[in-house]
Amino acid sequence: MEENRVKPFQKFSGTHSYHVDSSLEVQFGEKKGFHSSCKINIEETENEDHTKNWLIEKLEDTPLPSENSFMEILHELEQSSYPVEVKVDEKGVFLNASNHNKNVENWKQKTAGIQEKYQNADLFRNQYLTALEDENIFYRNKLKEPFWNLLLFAPSYVDNGGKTHESFTWNIKGIGDIECTGTIIAEQRDYGFDAFFTSETILPDPIKEEIEKKYLHLAGQYKAELHIQMEYNSPKRHYSKKKADFVLSDGDKILYRETSSII
Repeated sequence: MEENRVKPFQKFSGTHSYHVDSSLEVQFGEKKGFHSSCKINIEETENEDHTKNWLIEKLEDTPLPSENSFMEILHELEQSSYPVEVKVDEKGVFLNASNHNKNVENWKQKTAGIQEKYQNADLFRNQYLTALEDENIFYRNKLKEPFWNLLLFAPSYVDNGGKTHESFTWNIKGIGDIECTGTIIAEQRDYGFDAFFTSETILPDPIKEEIEKKYLHLAGQYKAELHIQMEYNSPKRHYSKKKADFVLSDGDKILYRETSSII
């Protein structure tokens, strides 16, 4: 059978909105959890070389608890970094930032009075500014967020009933990145297709050692499983829904679970 490789790309005419939900549950010793939700707006412009600029605005839905001033400061500094503008190729793969110097200047203006709200906020502001001014470091950190990875993940597939090989990078909070290599099974629909990415990975030794050092948890090996569900809308030429479930276990117990969705 001749392979028909479908190459979808993400195109956002005008402004497109997604609702983002993220949750994290860590069970190394004391159980800890976190949940957040927000809305992101994407405004697209096309360049002469067929690349595209995406202006991304992030609007919080869930209010931040007020009992932790340190987290409030970091939250406000992070929120003030939006909107951001990035350049992607036709498929929606990240290339680089656009107008980053303008973004830095806007951030400085937005956060100029933060020391009037929080004690010692200038220290954290200066640390954040150092990272922000280094474009490579700033976007490397941005792309660790699950919703950014999901937004930029626009896989193609072979329309022959078989499997397509892909990889996806997931950041384990406070530990490091792991490359999840797996396969996609796609089901053609009248309006587009549904795709299901599945990956099972044994953690490499450097990541395993970092877990054991941070959490004092010893295990023979750790296994990471990643499942992503996607719906591609052909008439609108973008993914209308993506959901990811990342699970880290030691063979007997789930130790880390993170889920994220953009709908």
